[in-house]
Amino acid sequence: MKQKYTTNAINLKSYDFGEADKIVMMYSKEKGLIKCIAKSSKKPNGKLCGRMDTFVANNLLLTKGKSMDIVSQAEILNSFFRIRQNTEKMFYSMYCVETIKNFGEENDENSNTVYDLLYSVLSKISDSKTIVEIILATIRFQLKIINVFGYAPEFKTCNICKEKIGNNYSKFSFENGGLICINHILKYEKTYKIHPKIKDFLITMQQSDFYIETYYDKLADIKVSKICFDMLKSYLEYCSPKKFNSIKVLETI
Repeated sequence: MKQKYTTNAINLKSYDFGEADKIVMMYSKEKGLIKCIAKSSKKPNGKLCGRMDTFVANNLLLTKGKSMDIVSQAEILNSFFRIRQNTEKMFYSMYCVETIKNFGEENDENSNTVYDLLYSVLSKISDSKTIVEIILATIRFQLKIINVFGYAPEFKTCNICKEKIGNNYSKFSFENGGLICINHILKYEKTYKIHPKIKDFLITMQQSDFYIETYYDKLADIKVSKICFDMLKSYLEYCSPKKFNSIKVLETI
């Protein structure tokens, strides 16, 4: 008798497999990245139709296979349907999903935390009413997920001399993984100039929950939000073992 198990998983990407089936890449709460065969999921009347779409979170019953496990049952936990109704929500969600694909691993020891972060950001993006809310949710995700994967940026002290940054201008150094003070700025080319208020904004986003409205959530405008998103996007791209394909699309919106 073939072994079966259950897990919660979010669909990241799918590939056609024959006339009726799909191979679906997912991020699961217990096992990290997994690839499964979803039989008859391309058929309009198939029991898995719609459940294997990108961004959908399911509770799955999987059957162990020789090379890939097979989706036996899928119960939708959240379809994040509002994401599909808005182009900006779609593109920022695609970026978050691609981040998980690039940094995630099979049998990831941090799978529980990573799954919860992806679920939270998709939920917040889906519920967002403005582009600023969408970008702020994505910034929180960037800062929290990069911490889980071991590249957490340091914002409170200079990453070279370890002196407190305080209320001075500084620069974000990709090479050093955080802020560097004025005494070291000329030594590094790949840097972003950081205003003291931007530093405080990033620390707040790093430490606050997706559904907590902070002082900076109320103040943030589209310009500040995009500056911070773009900086973190470039930093994640710098740290990533794989190329980001969604970045060019995001640069057009």
